[in-house]
Amino acid sequence: MRKMVFGLILCLLLSGCGGPSAEERAEGPPVQIIQPEEDWRTAYAEFLENLCEEEKAVLNIDRPDYDPNDYPAQAENLSKEYFLYDLDRDGVPELVIRSNHYRSDIRFLTVRDGAAAEAGRLDGRYMQFYTSPDQPGIIVRETPKGPVFVFRIWIEDGELCRGEYLYETDLSVRCVDDAFRMENVVPGAEYIRGCRTMAEWPEHTPLTLPIYDYGRETAAAELDTARDGAARAAILAALEEGAAFCAVSGDGCGGDAGWTTLADYLKAGGISEYAEKPLISRRRAWVDLDGDGRRECVLYVEHDAGDYIQSGYFVVFSQQEGAVYAYCLDYAGGSELNTDGVFYDPWYLEEGIDGGAWRVSFRESQCYQYTAAYDEAVPMVEWESVN
Repeated sequence: MRKMVFGLILCLLLSGCGGPSAEERAEGPPVQIIQPEEDWRTAYAEFLENLCEEEKAVLNIDRPDYDPNDYPAQAENLSKEYFLYDLDRDGVPELVIRSNHYRSDIRFLTVRDGAAAEAGRLDGRYMQFYTSPDQPGIIVRETPKGPVFVFRIWIEDGELCRGEYLYETDLSVRCVDDAFRMENVVPGAEYIRGCRTMAEWPEHTPLTLPIYDYGRETAAAELDTARDGAARAAILAALEEGAAFCAVSGDGCGGDAGWTTLADYLKAGGISEYAEKPLISRRRAWVDLDGDGRRECVLYVEHDAGDYIQSGYFVVFSQQEGAVYAYCLDYAGGSELNTDGVFYDPWYLEEGIDGGAWRVSFRESQCYQYTAAYDEAVPMVEWESVN
């Protein structure tokens, strides 16, 4: 994830080209006017909504043309993730969608005449993307089973262009390029983390929050004692008194339980379908993750020692509009959290592996992770023991 700078905006955008009549303006609800510079957000959100509807139809095993032999390949080739990045530096980001994690079919979309339009496609294996610090475009790293190839792509006259290799493994010397570091090839290039195209709860909902977050920075706010106290009380009611909360996945890897209680959430199958025994709460910390002046509670839970799967989860509890939401982040074993709200994996950072530090953005039933800068001068949070 690396500096797609995201902030948090939580407004509902009303789309439509034609304006209401005088009678409708007089009798109907107020109409929100979308400024021209925001039209791309509407175009991309509508594209994702339509895409999710199409893919929901494919995932429907009750459809008349369902074939169990074809279904696995059909499901594998659906969209997996997307991110936004301004390749041509015109102030409007492109929408980059990846299908199939391994044999990638990657679509680059831009906005033409108020609608999302394809600028080109990229096909390859195990592709990762990085910011291009010195010139327009985006840096691509392709790693097909060992060797590494790096090149830049950009958009010119509305079309996708590809440059020559900036780096390629010398296959006459080695097949596995363990020594490769992007910082040595393109200094300042930062890893871009994608997010899911669809959230699983509610069922197959387009994950549009990153679109509305894009380019909107949030500064850490001073703690609001009254609001923080109210949030803490509501969260503790969910953690200690059996109050209901809405549990959704923060990364697409589990935790979509919907409205539940902590006792049910920790049961076998509540967070993870692979848990054969109830999960165990180990520790928690209070930190303002979204800079709104009130702290979230980050609960760390892990599998029972007798489970086949051994893993840990961060569950972020947040109070919003009178309700408590819980966002589950999988594969948290060994990861840490700093007081500035940055999660990180010390081993990833030490080994120079991409994706070693990240933040989360959330709003009601939507949550995603994005790349963050790790500052070694920032202290870790103080964890409270739960059991």
